[in-house]
Amino acid sequence: MKKDIRTHEADINLVKKFLDYAECADASYASLKYALYLIFGIFVIALLNGCSFKYIDPQYYEFKRLCKKEAQGIILNNILFNLYLKAKQKISFYNGIKFYDEITKQEFLVDNFELKSRKNRDISNRLREFKNVYYYKNEPFYEFLSFSYNYKGLFLKGDEAAGWHWENERALYCKDHIIETRR
Repeated sequence: MKKDIRTHEADINLVKKFLDYAECADASYASLKYALYLIFGIFVIALLNGCSFKYIDPQYYEFKRLCKKEAQGIILNNILFNLYLKAKQKISFYNGIKFYDEITKQEFLVDNFELKSRKNRDISNRLREFKNVYYYKNEPFYEFLSFSYNYKGLFLKGDEAAGWHWENERALYCKDHIIETRR
């Protein structure tokens, strides 16, 4: 049986309609493809929320080593250091104004104990060393090293009232062998 297909006799309007439908189908396929990419991207970000890359960074392990071995203090004046420790314990009781020491029979102002950072040194692009000194009336009594490490990641923050936002950088701080997170 012979098929009689006569394309040369087709109506030009039907051909134009067919081409319009084909272009519309291509456009809807493209928009569907981009919508799927968008959904996949949101899914990946949701999975990576809170992930950081510090565990694959050798500078993080250098920071931990420095914190464990070298973040220690040197007591320059034992009497003033013990007074400072007592002042830190009694600040809430004495409202942070002054306290009386029974051993030295003197009254000390808590506001005269101050921390001054003497030297900052960049160890690497994300690792920094701080050499800090505590003073009482411009007399040094305690010196210690502390370290900070800045790292990158994806962190979703906020709530319904404050609004949602992305953070991509955080810092770890080490003092007296204790590591804490700072923003």
